[in-house]
Amino acid sequence: MQNTDARPLKELTTAAANARAALGLRYRPVVIRAQASAFAIAARCKGHAVMLGEGAFWVVCLADAARLDAAGYGFAPRG
Repeated sequence: MQNTDARPLKELTTAAANARAALGLRYRPVVIRAQASAFAIAARCKGHAVMLGEGAFWVVCLADAARLDAAGYGFAPRG
């Protein structure tokens, strides 16, 4: 599943920064457009997950993944 959102990267990173501020996340989510790339990055980092962010995939630590999940964001399915 490839993300096809054509919004500029600046918009996508701003959405991630806004989510961090609103939800009290520890770190700003890493914004990745391609699903395969997001899972590759998460696999190289200890304790990270891929979430369905606003218009892109977000790679986040597990604590932030729990906060995002509670706020209604979903975990990205491996495809």
